Amino acid sequence: MTDVRDHYISKVVEGRSFADVGGLWGTINEKASIAYGFGATDLGMFDLVPLSSDLWANFAERKATLGLPDVRCVSGDIINLTAEPGHDRYDVVHCSGVLYHVPDQLRLLNALRRLATQYVVLTSVVVPSKIENEEGVLDLPDAGVVFVPALGGRERAIVRRHWERVVGSTHAIGITCDPEWDVKDYSPWWWMPTIPALQGMCAAAGFDVVESSPSWNGNALTLLLKVGAGD
Repeated sequence: MTDVRDHYISKVVEGRSFADVGGLWGTINEKASIAYGFGATDLGMFDLVPLSSDLWANFAERKATLGLPDVRCVSGDIINLTAEPGHDRYDVVHCSGVLYHVPDQLRLLNALRRLATQYVVLTSVVVPSKIENEEGVLDLPDAGVVFVPALGGRERAIVRRHWERVVGSTHAIGITCDPEWDVKDYSPWWWMPTIPALQGMCAAAGFDVVESSPSWNGNALTLLLKVGAGD
């Protein structure tokens, strides 16, 4: 089955510049090579990790193996980078598995809108409006968003059991294991919106939702977003 992210990228990237935000984790999860295969022109990679990290070296090795052209590699937080005057922009931007790790989700969405001139392909964890398991039942309104640090008692037990079954032996930091909460730390899961809440946040940040599709057995949502008029 085609990855819905690749599908959305293929629909909008031909002849356009492309940037991947947060694509270094796991190396093979990067989408610069996918975009290039579908006809992207200038390529960029943005990630928080310092340029001295092995993740950048692994990406360079993958880039050479796949025969990719030059990719502009930028280490830094796009929230800060896009606040600088005259920052680079790309026609199409991809960002997957980042939003729910950021304490201020709307600031990240706004940064993605400032980085992109036309489209953003965004994937984030979402939470169902009803979670039911042996720990109990948790109902959320359609517009609901779970703030993970505030979970406690029965609610935390319900959410934890749900995600233990989704992630298996890996950790959802903040849910299946407890961090020391620090707003400068992007490793925990901070927020989990419902699908309507995520779509609403994207609209509030200035995007038009062109298409969306669930993935990861309904625990994530990929959206094809168009930058709103006037941006």
